[in-house]
Amino acid sequence: MYKPFSQTDYKPSTKPKALYLRKSKKNDGKNKIETIESQLKQLTGFCKEQGWNEYVIYNDYVAKSTNLNREEYKKMLKACLDGKHDLIISAEESRIYRTVYEQTNVYEELKGTDIAILSIREGYIFPNDRNQFLTNILRGAMNQQELENFAYRMNVKVLASAKEGKYVNKTPFGYFKDKDKLEPHPAESKTFRFIVEKVLEGFVIAEIISLLNRLGYKTKSNKKWKDVGTITRMLSNRVYLGESHYNSKMFDSEVVVRDTHQSLITIEEYQEVRKIIQSRSRNPQGIRYTKINTVLDRLVVCGKCGSRLPIHKSWTNKQGVTSYQIGKCQKVLGEYNDKKCSNKSISLNELLPHFYNAIESYKEALIEEIESVEIDITNDKKITVMNEIKDIKTRITEIKSEIQNAKSFLIKGILTESDYVGLLPPLEKDMKELNVSLEDNERLLGSLSEYDRRSVIQNAIDSLNNIENESIETQNRIYRTLFESLELVNTLDEYEIRIKEKDVFQ
Repeated sequence: MYKPFSQTDYKPSTKPKALYLRKSKKNDGKNKIETIESQLKQLTGFCKEQGWNEYVIYNDYVAKSTNLNREEYKKMLKACLDGKHDLIISAEESRIYRTVYEQTNVYEELKGTDIAILSIREGYIFPNDRNQFLTNILRGAMNQQELENFAYRMNVKVLASAKEGKYVNKTPFGYFKDKDKLEPHPAESKTFRFIVEKVLEGFVIAEIISLLNRLGYKTKSNKKWKDVGTITRMLSNRVYLGESHYNSKMFDSEVVVRDTHQSLITIEEYQEVRKIIQSRSRNPQGIRYTKINTVLDRLVVCGKCGSRLPIHKSWTNKQGVTSYQIGKCQKVLGEYNDKKCSNKSISLNELLPHFYNAIESYKEALIEEIESVEIDITNDKKITVMNEIKDIKTRITEIKSEIQNAKSFLIKGILTESDYVGLLPPLEKDMKELNVSLEDNERLLGSLSEYDRRSVIQNAIDSLNNIENESIETQNRIYRTLFESLELVNTLDEYEIRIKEKDVFQ
């Protein structure tokens, strides 16, 4: 067993002592003994009491207690094997190793040396003392069992708290935690709403980051915004819908509790934001498009096949005025993919007058509709959502049938067990995603009300009035908000442009 410090006749050499600290995390609520600072104070104070004034500190501050990639430990071990230390001092044995696997690795690495370990809590440990080996390993196994039991109890407690609706994850941006419940953060919640509103106005994430920094909005760590992915992931997090999610890997259990805290985004906004972000993903043709400062950026598509047409710089004159070109369509057509689309390239200067004429015609059509046509105030959005709910329910029924058939085929021997195991997870994953989508749409349907379509049309007209006096970026954003695309047909035999509007009146 251990040899208590006060009862051993072991006398370490005058070599510098190796002080090893290891802590998985630091919380203000922890006891003093649980912090790196208190460990360091304890070790250095102990050395001073013994008159050991020469020591080297090795500090492994890792993200998780199960992290075995201990760089400082490896550095310390090399120094020990190089003869710089012959005594490793730690607050307690579990700081050096927490599992039997780690313990046997340490013993193996110190095999054949005179290096000893001193735990202030337990006493001296001599890895090369064969009379201690068995009892040390048994004690290590007991320590590991205690650690695993503690982890189990903690996971049970956290899972139970999650089921009660308490928030057990890391506090997300936009909130602060008050007694296991999320409350909107006064400043961060406004920043989050600013981001949502700018996405809905048509700003891309990179533009929003620039606005955030220009206006002085900070991240949770009080730094400038810089990562597009951070905002994209934030906007996909359902915690902002007032939901609490917890996934327990130990128990393979996922907990979802609704309405546990105040939401910062409506279900309708959430779906629209996700739709906008997904629509900006890389195009099916696999062509990357660099943003071009024009009013038609990312709007022009081929009117023959629907492929997006890139806009690129053509040339710049001596006065610094840059001309742009709409690229020809690259789509390959035909049964054997042996024919190229016939749409040709065209100068942006040549296209823009036709586009502005089309905008004027579009405005006139809206004005005529609002003045002379009886506007139906029936909420078409409701009809769309109801149809989507119907489609989702149909698909859920189909998947249930597929799962049941798979089980029957397994019992009858039509499917092998390996085929069954490979077939089931994708179906269950689809079922889970469809159930989430179904619930979202049912919540959305309940939140929709009738509205005056006339006011929506008027808003579209107002946004297009005097638009030519706006900046290029603002014009492009308004066009991309109102229009799905500008379809261009430019062949030897035909020239036409068609504005395809978004379903803004739903």
